Amino acid sequence: MAAESLVDSKFEASKQLASALVQRGAPLLAAFWDFHEDVGRWTLVLVPTSPEEQRRLIKQATDLLIDPPYRSIFSISDPLVDSHQIDRARALGAYIRYEPYIGRRFDTTFTNGEFFESVVPVYFKPELLTRLAVAS
Repeated sequence: MAAESLVDSKFEASKQLASALVQRGAPLLAAFWDFHEDVGRWTLVLVPTSPEEQRRLIKQATDLLIDPPYRSIFSISDPLVDSHQIDRARALGAYIRYEPYIGRRFDTTFTNGEFFESVVPVYFKPELLTRLAVAS
C-alpha cells in the first residue's frame, strides 16, 4: 500500500495547476488523481469540457507544465488530458455530496456505471456537483 501514497507536493501543485487553468479560461471540466493498481501509480487526469476542446486543454496545460514550479514536481507521465474521462468525471461529480471534497480520497467506488479504484478530487466545475449539499 505504500506505493499508493500521493505526495503532498504533487497534490498541492495539481490544485494550483487546476486553478491556473481555470483562471486562463481553459476548457477544464474536472481534475482528479486516479490510482491504477495494475501499473502501481497515480495519474493526474485533466478532463476537457468536450472532446472538441481536448487539444486546447492539452496546449494550455502543456504551456503551464513546462515551466516552474510544475516541471520540477510532475514527471512526464503524471498528467493526462483525456476526453474519454468525461463520463467518469460526471459520475464522480454526482457522487460527491459534501464539502470539502478536494483532497478527499474515494476508494473502490462504483457510481453511475463508473468504477473508481482510488481517486482524489482536485477540481470539478460546479455544474458537475449535482448532489453537493449546501452548507447552512
